[in-house]
Amino acid sequence: MTLGLTQLDNALAVHFRPEPFSKIAHRELEAYPLSTPGICFNPSCSCSFDMSRNWSLYCSDACRKVGDAEMRRIGHKAAPALLAWRMGKYEKEDEALRALSRAGRNYVARLQGEWYRDRMDRVQRSGWSR
Repeated sequence: MTLGLTQLDNALAVHFRPEPFSKIAHRELEAYPLSTPGICFNPSCSCSFDMSRNWSLYCSDACRKVGDAEMRRIGHKAAPALLAWRMGKYEKEDEALRALSRAGRNYVARLQGEWYRDRMDRVQRSGWSR
């Protein structure tokens, strides 16, 4: 006996693929890039380098890997807080959900500040300033 196929048996896996920030804010980043062109975006390196492409951020593959790992680490920490913040953003009645949303928002704000300060400290220790 053969069981019939369900609707999901041959379905593609669902993947949420948001556009990268660099595509959404392309014009804004051209006007004011997150890093100085020709200066490595790895704050612990921050060395000058000849850009092979006008959008190059890192001086080497090793620095790019360090940067990718840092972005991934911060993203993994921020993602649950971002979801919690959004879940209760417009909640009017459920106080527990509102509290969770506030905790998410506060966490994201603290994370932003602490990460930015940490990056600026590493840039200063590398000997470069913007």
